[in-house]
Amino acid sequence: MVASPPTTTRPPRLSGDFHRFWAAGTFTNLADGMAAVALPLIAATLTQDPLLVSGLMVARFLPWLLLAPLSGALIDRVHRIRAMIVSNTVATLATVGLLVVLATGNLSIQALYATMFVLICCETVTDPASRIAVVSLVPARLLDRANGRSEGGRLVAQDCLGRPVAGFLFAAGAAAPLLGIAGSYALCALLLCALPLVWRRPVLEESASTAPEGFGRSTREGFRLVFGDRLLRGNMLCNAGLMAGLNMGFAVLVLYVQEDLGVPLALFGVFTLSSALGGVVATLVVDRLILRLGRNAVVFGGYLGMAACSVGVALVSDPYTAFVLFTALGLCIVASNIAASPYHQVVVPDRVRGRVAGVSRMIGWGVTPVGALLGGLLGRVDLALPFLVGGAIVVVTALLARRVVAETALRADRALAETAGP
Repeated sequence: MVASPPTTTRPPRLSGDFHRFWAAGTFTNLADGMAAVALPLIAATLTQDPLLVSGLMVARFLPWLLLAPLSGALIDRVHRIRAMIVSNTVATLATVGLLVVLATGNLSIQALYATMFVLICCETVTDPASRIAVVSLVPARLLDRANGRSEGGRLVAQDCLGRPVAGFLFAAGAAAPLLGIAGSYALCALLLCALPLVWRRPVLEESASTAPEGFGRSTREGFRLVFGDRLLRGNMLCNAGLMAGLNMGFAVLVLYVQEDLGVPLALFGVFTLSSALGGVVATLVVDRLILRLGRNAVVFGGYLGMAACSVGVALVSDPYTAFVLFTALGLCIVASNIAASPYHQVVVPDRVRGRVAGVSRMIGWGVTPVGALLGGLLGRVDLALPFLVGGAIVVVTALLARRVVAETALRADRALAETAGP
């Protein structure tokens, strides 16, 4: 009797459609990363006032407070990839407008605020639309892997490339990174236009067709769903505390790195690479960490790790030690984000995912300007103080939300198991 040869089963892979969509999104991430460094660097040439510099952080998150629910209702009613094309086109035009202001010699801190505000208005559409589309492109059993791949691409493009490149380009003049930002947004829009899915009947999202109810009613439904659900409401408030605490320090980071750590402005982008490196490591190991430790441990442990790293940054004066702490901070942020993502992707019904995401971010991210302004005020006293106070806020928030985090993780695991089937 001849033994049959052993059979090998190829591990499931992410589809070509997912990778093409992912590739297009990396250009938006690249532009976002360059903008996050270039605009604060330009602001630092106009003023050394921590409060005025922190105003950029206010402009960066204020759109989430003002527009996120409307953006969420919008992406539940239209083709999500087409909405991303429009938003990237508007971002391109806004950056070109800032270039014109710079070329005419009329640059001001207010112009930087306005540009940042418009760019993030576009992000309130692009970011949730891209995250929601992922669940329609991959099977449930690969969702953690796809989320990790998407987050890894975002980190490499936005932080590992965009931020340091913006810093180096800034050494050649303020116009150089702005040209890179405008070009990256434009390339994303062009690549998305090349996807066949854009030009045929929507298949990426079940909810892309126009909803029967009015736009205002759709928006109100998002508020009702989030505020009426204990877990959605609890996660939204938890996210608000985390974002406010962490961004107290980030609001004055460009000044802290320059004045307290002695890092030259041209190397600011390189320094911010630290958190990206930690994030990339997280994308490579997070699915195994979830299997080994459990989803709840990864999320809650990540929150506590964020607090410890923020406090640690406030207590050190050596740039190399601070670099290591920011690396660990990036790992904690990304690992907890990836582990927490499936709840919104599989538990929340598809037809309302945009609205739920919009309302959740309205509060969760919308309070960040408060943290940024408080960070700017504390920075006038001591630039390390925002990191210390912010870390304390993060740890208190995590402890208060520990039961919500645990139940959310449990429901996400159950929903993934049910969706994957036997």
